[in-house]
Amino acid sequence: MPLVESVQPDAYCASPGEVYRRAARRLWYDTLSAPPDVLAEAVAVASRMDPTPGRVQAAGSFEDVSVSAVLRAALPATASGSLRPRLEWYTCRGAHFHNDAHYPDVLFGVWYLAGPPIDLVFARLAIRLRMHVGDAAVFDPFEPHAVLAPGSERYRRDDYVSAPVSVFLGFELALDEPVRITFMVAPPGKPESNLPVLSSAAAVHPETGTLYAAGHGTPL
Repeated sequence: MPLVESVQPDAYCASPGEVYRRAARRLWYDTLSAPPDVLAEAVAVASRMDPTPGRVQAAGSFEDVSVSAVLRAALPATASGSLRPRLEWYTCRGAHFHNDAHYPDVLFGVWYLAGPPIDLVFARLAIRLRMHVGDAAVFDPFEPHAVLAPGSERYRRDDYVSAPVSVFLGFELALDEPVRITFMVAPPGKPESNLPVLSSAAAVHPETGTLYAAGHGTPL
């Protein structure tokens, strides 16, 4: 099913200036047919990059109307018009748990185009997406996530020192009203005290994805 709904409790996302919104309750996950030239370029990207184990490394941005057309055709119809034109290559040898809470106005998309099978893991949501070449996903960048070997329960750097390079084509969906509705992002508002707040100030345990409040050792 392309749209995957979380059964975990809601959370708030806090941007600089204490602008709050609810975290997306849905992810998108599907398999796309990649054009041969795009697959070839992904292999070329893998051959020239040597990412540090555990870290995601950008490998160049570009715009391509034909690639964007493939993505729009596959995305939910209610969100396809929100695809931004800029695309970017990303590489990694596994990735420890982290969030990208400095991107408040978009949902992230990744299209896996070169590398071994991996799991895209969302710790708080208890969701694990098995990614093979051709698989794509859209998710809230505030959610802690990691790229792990299939079946791994936690990130261990030594497991990825000699791992093959994984290559993703990254894209963004503007967080406009159609995307908010499609991915179940509730309107902004002050957070309720019983719900966790996702932000760049909340520490993410790199091995497990456990969230900790800023300056505290207590999990959220």
